[in-house]
Amino acid sequence: MDIKITPCKLKGSMEIPPSKSYSHRALIAAYLGGGEAIGVGESADTRATRECLEALKEGRALYANESGSTLRFMIPIALAVNGEVNISGSERLMERPLDDYFKIFNEKGIEYSLENNTLYAKGNLTGGDYFIRGDVSSQFITGLLFALPLIKEDSRIVITTRLESRAYVDMTLDVLKKFGIEIKEEENCYLIKGNQKYKSEKYTVEGDFSQAAFFLAMGDVTLTGLNPNSIQGDKEIVEVYRAMGMEIEEKDNLYITKGRAVRNITVDVSQIPDCVPVLACVMAVTPGEGRIINAARLRIKESDRLQAITMELKNLGALVTEGEDYLIINGKPRLLGGVCSSHNDHRIAMAIATISPYCTDEVIIKGAESVRKSMPDFWERFRQLGGKADELNLG
Repeated sequence: MDIKITPCKLKGSMEIPPSKSYSHRALIAAYLGGGEAIGVGESADTRATRECLEALKEGRALYANESGSTLRFMIPIALAVNGEVNISGSERLMERPLDDYFKIFNEKGIEYSLENNTLYAKGNLTGGDYFIRGDVSSQFITGLLFALPLIKEDSRIVITTRLESRAYVDMTLDVLKKFGIEIKEEENCYLIKGNQKYKSEKYTVEGDFSQAAFFLAMGDVTLTGLNPNSIQGDKEIVEVYRAMGMEIEEKDNLYITKGRAVRNITVDVSQIPDCVPVLACVMAVTPGEGRIINAARLRIKESDRLQAITMELKNLGALVTEGEDYLIINGKPRLLGGVCSSHNDHRIAMAIATISPYCTDEVIIKGAESVRKSMPDFWERFRQLGGKADELNLG
Protein backbone atom coordinates (compact mmCIF):
# COMPACT_ATOMS: atom_id res chain seq x y z
CA MET A 1 0.00 0.00 0.00
CA ASP A 2 1.21 3.48 -0.91
CA ILE A 3 -0.03 6.66 0.74
CA LYS A 4 -0.19 10.19 -0.67
CA ILE A 5 -0.16 12.91 1.99
CA THR A 6 -1.32 16.40 1.11
CA PRO A 7 0.39 18.75 3.58
CA CYS A 8 -1.96 20.44 6.01
CA LYS A 9 -2.02 21.52 9.64
CA LEU A 10 -2.70 18.76 12.15
CA LYS A 11 -4.72 19.35 15.30
CA GLY A 12 -6.87 17.39 17.71
CA SER A 13 -6.83 14.83 20.50
CA MET A 14 -6.54 11.07 20.80
CA GLU A 15 -5.86 8.23 23.18
CA ILE A 16 -2.43 6.68 22.70
CA PRO A 17 -2.46 2.90 22.08
CA PRO A 18 -1.08 0.44 24.65
CA SER A 19 2.66 0.08 25.03
CA LYS A 20 3.96 -2.56 22.63
CA SER A 21 6.89 -3.34 24.93
CA TYR A 22 4.68 -3.80 27.98
CA SER A 23 2.19 -5.83 25.92
CA HIS A 24 4.85 -8.41 25.02
CA ARG A 25 5.91 -8.71 28.64
CA ALA A 26 2.41 -8.84 30.09
CA LEU A 27 1.34 -11.58 27.65
CA ILE A 28 4.36 -13.74 28.53
CA ALA A 29 4.05 -13.31 32.30
CA ALA A 30 0.31 -13.97 32.18
CA TYR A 31 0.92 -17.14 30.16
CA LEU A 32 3.58 -18.40 32.56
CA GLY A 33 1.42 -17.68 35.60
CA GLY A 34 -2.03 -18.46 34.26
CA GLY A 35 -2.99 -14.81 34.70
CA GLU A 36 -4.47 -12.15 32.42
CA ALA A 37 -3.01 -9.31 30.36
CA ILE A 38 -5.56 -6.50 29.99
CA GLY A 39 -5.54 -3.79 27.33
CA VAL A 40 -2.91 -5.48 25.20
CA GLY A 41 -2.16 -3.81 21.87
CA GLU A 42 -3.19 -5.37 18.56
CA SER A 43 -0.03 -4.69 16.55
CA ALA A 44 1.53 -7.34 14.32
CA ASP A 45 4.41 -7.70 16.79
CA THR A 46 2.11 -8.22 19.75
CA ARG A 47 0.07 -10.72 17.76
CA ALA A 48 3.29 -12.62 16.99
CA THR A 49 3.99 -13.03 20.70
CA ARG A 50 0.42 -14.10 21.42
CA GLU A 51 0.52 -16.70 18.63
CA CYS A 52 3.94 -18.00 19.72
CA LEU A 53 2.63 -18.54 23.23
CA GLU A 54 -0.35 -20.45 21.85
CA ALA A 55 1.99 -22.57 19.72
CA LEU A 56 4.26 -23.19 22.72
CA LYS A 57 1.30 -24.46 24.71
CA GLU A 58 0.31 -26.80 21.89
CA GLY A 59 3.84 -28.02 21.16
CA ARG A 60 3.94 -26.51 17.67
CA ALA A 61 6.70 -24.61 15.87
CA LEU A 62 6.81 -20.89 16.65
CA TYR A 63 6.68 -18.06 14.10
CA ALA A 64 7.89 -14.62 15.20
CA ASN A 65 7.05 -12.90 11.91
CA GLU A 66 9.09 -9.63 12.01
CA SER A 67 9.19 -9.15 15.79
CA GLY A 68 12.66 -9.04 17.32
CA SER A 69 11.20 -8.95 20.81
CA THR A 70 9.15 -12.08 20.17
CA LEU A 71 12.11 -13.96 18.74
CA ARG A 72 14.58 -13.13 21.49
CA PHE A 73 12.09 -13.48 24.33
CA MET A 74 10.70 -16.83 23.20
CA ILE A 75 13.98 -18.69 22.59
CA PRO A 76 15.02 -19.14 26.25
CA ILE A 77 11.40 -19.34 27.45
CA ALA A 78 10.67 -22.28 25.13
CA LEU A 79 13.87 -24.01 26.25
CA ALA A 80 12.92 -23.55 29.91
CA VAL A 81 9.35 -24.77 29.38
CA ASN A 82 9.77 -27.54 26.77
CA GLY A 83 13.50 -28.23 26.57
CA GLU A 84 13.56 -27.31 22.90
CA VAL A 85 12.62 -24.51 20.54
CA ASN A 86 11.71 -24.43 16.85
CA ILE A 87 11.20 -20.82 15.81
CA SER A 88 11.25 -19.00 12.48
CA GLY A 89 10.58 -15.50 11.21
CA SER A 90 10.97 -13.21 8.23
CA GLU A 91 14.29 -13.23 6.41
CA ARG A 92 15.25 -9.80 7.77
CA LEU A 93 14.38 -10.84 11.33
CA MET A 94 16.46 -14.02 11.22
CA GLU A 95 19.45 -12.01 10.00
CA ARG A 96 19.45 -9.96 13.20
CA PRO A 97 22.12 -10.91 15.78
CA LEU A 98 21.57 -14.00 17.95
CA ASP A 99 25.23 -14.55 18.83
CA ASP A 100 24.74 -14.09 22.58
CA TYR A 101 22.32 -17.02 22.61
CA PHE A 102 24.61 -19.14 20.43
CA LYS A 103 27.42 -18.55 22.91
CA ILE A 104 25.14 -19.72 25.74
CA PHE A 105 24.09 -22.79 23.75
CA ASN A 106 27.73 -23.76 23.27
CA GLU A 107 28.50 -23.26 26.96
CA LYS A 108 25.44 -25.22 28.14
CA GLY A 109 25.77 -28.06 25.64
CA ILE A 110 22.55 -27.13 23.84
CA GLU A 111 22.42 -28.42 20.26
CA TYR A 112 21.24 -25.88 17.70
CA SER A 113 21.05 -25.05 14.01
CA LEU A 114 19.93 -22.00 12.03
CA GLU A 115 18.85 -22.86 8.50
CA ASN A 116 16.24 -21.49 6.09
CA ASN A 117 15.24 -18.73 8.54
CA THR A 118 14.48 -21.33 11.24
CA LEU A 119 16.29 -21.77 14.53
CA TYR A 120 16.09 -25.18 16.19
CA ALA A 121 17.66 -25.80 19.59
CA LYS A 122 17.34 -28.69 22.02
CA GLY A 123 18.68 -28.97 25.54
CA ASN A 124 18.26 -27.65 29.06
CA LEU A 125 19.11 -24.31 30.53
CA THR A 126 21.05 -24.84 33.74
CA GLY A 127 22.11 -22.65 36.64
CA GLY A 128 25.26 -20.60 36.82
CA ASP A 129 26.50 -17.50 35.09
CA TYR A 130 25.12 -16.12 31.82
CA PHE A 131 27.37 -13.49 30.24
CA ILE A 132 25.49 -11.05 27.98
CA ARG A 133 26.57 -7.93 26.12
CA GLY A 134 24.55 -4.86 27.03
CA ASP A 135 25.19 -2.90 23.85
CA VAL A 136 23.58 -5.18 21.25
CA SER A 137 20.00 -5.66 22.48
CA SER A 138 18.41 -5.69 25.90
CA GLN A 139 16.00 -8.30 24.49
CA PHE A 140 18.51 -11.09 25.26
CA ILE A 141 18.52 -10.04 28.91
CA THR A 142 14.73 -9.89 29.08
CA GLY A 143 14.38 -13.35 27.53
CA LEU A 144 16.67 -14.83 30.18
CA LEU A 145 14.98 -12.90 33.00
CA PHE A 146 11.69 -14.55 32.06
CA ALA A 147 13.16 -18.03 31.62
CA LEU A 148 15.76 -18.54 34.34
CA PRO A 149 13.38 -18.35 37.34
CA LEU A 150 11.74 -21.51 35.95
CA ILE A 151 14.83 -23.73 36.10
CA LYS A 152 15.88 -25.61 39.26
CA GLU A 153 19.22 -23.94 39.99
CA ASP A 154 20.09 -20.36 40.84
CA SER A 155 21.48 -18.21 38.03
CA ARG A 156 23.27 -14.95 37.45
CA ILE A 157 23.08 -12.70 34.38
CA VAL A 158 26.33 -10.75 34.05
CA ILE A 159 26.33 -7.68 31.78
CA THR A 160 29.74 -7.46 30.09
CA THR A 161 29.43 -4.00 28.49
CA ARG A 162 27.58 -0.76 29.14
CA LEU A 163 23.86 -1.53 29.30
CA GLU A 164 21.98 0.41 26.64
CA SER A 165 18.18 0.61 26.56
CA ARG A 166 18.26 -0.08 30.28
CA ALA A 167 14.66 1.06 30.67
CA TYR A 168 13.46 -2.00 28.74
CA VAL A 169 15.11 -4.25 31.32
CA ASP A 170 13.52 -2.18 34.08
CA MET A 171 10.13 -2.69 32.42
CA THR A 172 10.75 -6.44 32.44
CA LEU A 173 11.64 -6.40 36.13
CA ASP A 174 8.50 -4.34 36.80
CA VAL A 175 6.27 -6.97 35.17
CA LEU A 176 8.11 -9.88 36.80
CA LYS A 177 7.65 -8.35 40.23
CA LYS A 178 3.92 -7.96 39.59
CA PHE A 179 3.73 -11.69 38.81
CA GLY A 180 5.67 -12.70 41.93
CA ILE A 181 9.14 -13.30 40.47
CA GLU A 182 12.04 -12.06 42.60
CA ILE A 183 15.19 -10.77 40.90
CA LYS A 184 18.00 -9.15 42.86
CA GLU A 185 20.01 -6.51 41.04
CA GLU A 186 23.67 -5.85 41.79
CA GLU A 187 26.27 -3.88 39.88
CA ASN A 188 26.36 -5.20 36.31
CA CYS A 189 24.42 -8.35 37.15
CA TYR A 190 21.05 -9.85 38.08
CA LEU A 191 20.73 -12.65 40.64
CA ILE A 192 17.90 -15.10 39.97
CA LYS A 193 16.66 -17.74 42.37
CA GLY A 194 15.68 -20.98 40.68
CA ASN A 195 12.46 -22.97 40.95
CA GLN A 196 10.22 -19.89 41.21
CA LYS A 197 6.56 -19.88 40.17
CA TYR A 198 4.70 -17.11 38.39
CA LYS A 199 1.58 -15.94 40.20
CA SER A 200 -1.79 -15.67 38.51
CA GLU A 201 -2.26 -11.90 38.26
CA LYS A 202 -4.08 -9.34 36.14
CA TYR A 203 -1.91 -6.74 34.44
CA THR A 204 -3.25 -3.65 32.66
CA VAL A 205 -0.98 -2.25 29.93
CA GLU A 206 -0.34 1.51 29.92
CA GLY A 207 -0.06 3.83 26.90
CA ASP A 208 3.02 3.83 24.67
CA PHE A 209 5.46 6.76 24.84
CA SER A 210 7.35 5.55 21.76
CA GLN A 211 4.12 5.94 19.78
CA ALA A 212 3.36 9.24 21.49
CA ALA A 213 6.67 10.56 20.11
CA PHE A 214 5.13 10.79 16.63
CA PHE A 215 1.94 12.58 17.64
CA LEU A 216 3.59 15.02 20.04
CA ALA A 217 5.59 16.33 17.07
CA MET A 218 2.63 16.78 14.74
CA GLY A 219 1.29 20.12 15.94
CA ASP A 220 -1.39 21.19 18.40
CA VAL A 221 -2.27 17.80 19.83
CA THR A 222 -3.69 16.54 23.14
CA LEU A 223 -2.83 12.97 24.11
CA THR A 224 -4.53 10.77 26.70
CA GLY A 225 -3.72 7.28 27.98
CA LEU A 226 -0.15 8.01 29.06
CA ASN A 227 1.18 7.37 32.56
CA PRO A 228 3.13 10.44 33.75
CA ASN A 229 4.95 8.19 36.26
CA SER A 230 5.90 5.62 33.64
CA ILE A 231 9.35 4.02 33.65
CA GLN A 232 9.29 3.61 29.86
CA GLY A 233 12.61 4.82 28.51
CA ASP A 234 10.99 6.54 25.55
CA LYS A 235 9.28 8.93 27.95
CA GLU A 236 12.57 10.83 27.66
CA ILE A 237 11.44 12.10 24.26
CA VAL A 238 9.16 14.56 26.06
CA GLU A 239 12.17 16.24 27.67
CA VAL A 240 14.11 16.12 24.41
CA TYR A 241 11.31 17.94 22.61
CA ARG A 242 11.11 20.48 25.42
CA ALA A 243 14.85 21.09 25.15
CA MET A 244 14.22 21.83 21.46
CA GLY A 245 11.72 24.50 22.50
CA MET A 246 8.51 22.58 21.92
CA GLU A 247 5.72 23.54 24.34
CA ILE A 248 4.43 20.39 26.05
CA GLU A 249 2.14 20.70 29.06
CA GLU A 250 1.19 17.89 31.44
CA LYS A 251 -2.23 18.38 32.99
CA ASP A 252 -4.56 15.83 34.61
CA ASN A 253 -2.76 12.94 32.85
CA LEU A 254 -2.98 14.79 29.55
CA TYR A 255 -0.02 15.71 27.36
CA ILE A 256 -0.75 18.88 25.43
CA THR A 257 1.67 20.06 22.76
CA LYS A 258 1.51 23.41 20.98
CA GLY A 259 3.50 24.41 17.94
CA ARG A 260 6.84 23.05 16.82
CA ALA A 261 10.45 22.83 17.95
CA VAL A 262 12.45 26.06 17.57
CA ARG A 263 16.09 25.00 18.04
CA ASN A 264 18.25 21.99 17.30
CA ILE A 265 20.39 20.27 19.90
CA THR A 266 22.66 17.24 20.36
CA VAL A 267 20.90 14.11 21.64
CA ASP A 268 22.53 10.92 22.93
CA VAL A 269 20.05 8.26 21.81
CA SER A 270 21.71 5.19 23.34
CA GLN A 271 18.76 4.82 25.73
CA ILE A 272 16.01 5.81 23.26
CA PRO A 273 16.94 4.19 19.93
CA ASP A 274 13.31 3.72 18.80
CA CYS A 275 12.82 7.50 18.84
CA VAL A 276 15.59 8.18 16.32
CA PRO A 277 13.53 8.18 13.08
CA VAL A 278 10.99 10.70 14.37
CA LEU A 279 13.65 12.77 16.14
CA ALA A 280 15.68 12.99 12.92
CA CYS A 281 12.58 14.16 11.06
CA VAL A 282 11.80 16.82 13.68
CA MET A 283 15.40 18.05 13.51
CA ALA A 284 15.13 18.31 9.72
CA VAL A 285 12.46 21.04 10.07
CA THR A 286 13.98 22.80 13.10
CA PRO A 287 16.49 25.71 12.84
CA GLY A 288 20.18 25.07 13.50
CA GLU A 289 22.41 22.01 13.55
CA GLY A 290 21.06 18.91 15.24
CA ARG A 291 23.18 15.92 16.17
CA ILE A 292 22.04 12.38 16.99
CA ILE A 293 24.88 10.43 18.60
CA ASN A 294 25.55 6.90 19.93
CA ALA A 295 23.12 5.42 17.42
CA ALA A 296 25.07 2.43 16.04
CA ARG A 297 22.39 -0.09 17.08
CA LEU A 298 19.96 1.53 14.67
CA ARG A 299 21.70 -0.38 11.88
CA ILE A 300 20.34 -3.74 13.07
CA LYS A 301 16.68 -2.85 13.45
CA GLU A 302 13.82 -3.60 11.01
CA SER A 303 15.93 -1.65 8.53
CA ASP A 304 19.29 0.06 8.77
CA ARG A 305 17.49 3.01 10.28
CA LEU A 306 20.38 5.47 10.08
CA GLN A 307 20.75 4.81 6.38
CA ALA A 308 17.00 4.64 5.73
CA ILE A 309 16.01 7.87 7.46
CA THR A 310 18.99 9.69 5.89
CA MET A 311 17.95 8.55 2.43
CA GLU A 312 14.30 9.53 2.83
CA LEU A 313 14.98 12.89 4.46
CA LYS A 314 17.28 13.70 1.55
CA ASN A 315 14.46 12.70 -0.81
CA LEU A 316 12.38 15.38 0.89
CA GLY A 317 15.14 17.97 0.49
CA ALA A 318 16.67 17.82 3.97
CA LEU A 319 20.35 18.37 4.76
CA VAL A 320 21.64 15.25 6.51
CA THR A 321 25.12 13.81 7.04
CA GLU A 322 25.28 10.14 8.04
CA GLY A 323 28.15 8.76 10.11
CA GLU A 324 28.85 5.30 11.45
CA ASP A 325 26.92 5.95 14.66
CA TYR A 326 25.56 9.47 14.25
CA LEU A 327 23.55 11.87 12.14
CA ILE A 328 24.17 15.59 11.64
CA ILE A 329 21.09 17.46 10.47
CA ASN A 330 20.91 21.10 9.40
CA GLY A 331 17.30 22.05 9.74
CA LYS A 332 15.15 24.02 7.30
CA PRO A 333 11.81 25.73 7.97
CA ARG A 334 10.20 23.60 5.25
CA LEU A 335 11.06 20.59 3.12
CA LEU A 336 10.07 19.99 -0.49
CA GLY A 337 8.01 16.82 -0.42
CA GLY A 338 8.47 13.90 -2.78
CA VAL A 339 8.40 10.11 -2.99
CA CYS A 340 9.77 8.10 -0.05
CA SER A 341 10.10 4.45 0.87
CA SER A 342 9.20 3.02 4.25
CA HIS A 343 11.96 0.39 3.87
CA ASN A 344 9.32 -1.97 5.29
CA ASP A 345 9.93 -0.23 8.61
CA HIS A 346 6.97 1.05 10.61
CA ARG A 347 8.94 3.79 12.37
CA ILE A 348 10.32 5.19 9.11
CA ALA A 349 6.82 5.46 7.62
CA MET A 350 5.32 7.13 10.70
CA ALA A 351 8.26 9.50 11.10
CA ILE A 352 7.90 10.78 7.53
CA ALA A 353 4.17 11.36 8.08
CA THR A 354 4.98 13.35 11.23
CA ILE A 355 6.72 16.15 9.31
CA SER A 356 4.46 16.17 6.24
CA PRO A 357 2.76 19.39 7.45
CA TYR A 358 6.11 21.14 6.95
CA CYS A 359 6.50 20.10 3.30
CA THR A 360 5.55 22.36 0.42
CA ASP A 361 4.42 19.55 -1.90
CA GLU A 362 2.75 16.18 -1.55
CA VAL A 363 4.56 13.35 0.22
CA ILE A 364 4.17 9.82 -1.10
CA ILE A 365 5.18 6.93 1.15
CA LYS A 366 5.64 3.59 -0.57
CA GLY A 367 5.06 0.53 1.59
CA ALA A 368 2.94 2.49 4.05
CA GLU A 369 1.31 -0.72 5.31
CA SER A 370 4.49 -1.29 7.35
CA VAL A 371 2.81 0.63 10.20
CA ARG A 372 0.87 -2.56 11.00
CA LYS A 373 3.91 -3.83 12.85
CA SER A 374 3.27 -1.47 15.79
CA MET A 375 0.17 0.67 15.09
CA PRO A 376 -2.23 -0.86 12.53
CA ASP A 377 -4.60 2.11 12.72
CA PHE A 378 -1.90 4.78 12.35
CA TRP A 379 -3.35 6.22 9.13
CA GLU A 380 -6.83 6.41 10.64
CA ARG A 381 -5.34 8.25 13.61
CA PHE A 382 -3.45 10.57 11.25
CA ARG A 383 -6.71 11.43 9.50
CA GLN A 384 -8.39 11.90 12.89
CA LEU A 385 -6.02 14.85 13.43
CA GLY A 386 -7.05 16.35 10.09
CA GLY A 387 -4.36 14.70 7.98
CA LYS A 388 -5.04 14.13 4.29
CA ALA A 389 -3.72 10.65 3.50
CA ASP A 390 -5.04 8.85 0.42
CA GLU A 391 -4.21 5.32 -0.72
CA LEU A 392 -2.55 5.02 -4.10
CA ASN A 393 -1.85 2.18 -6.50
CA LEU A 394 1.60 2.86 -7.90
CA GLY A 395 2.13 -0.69 -9.14
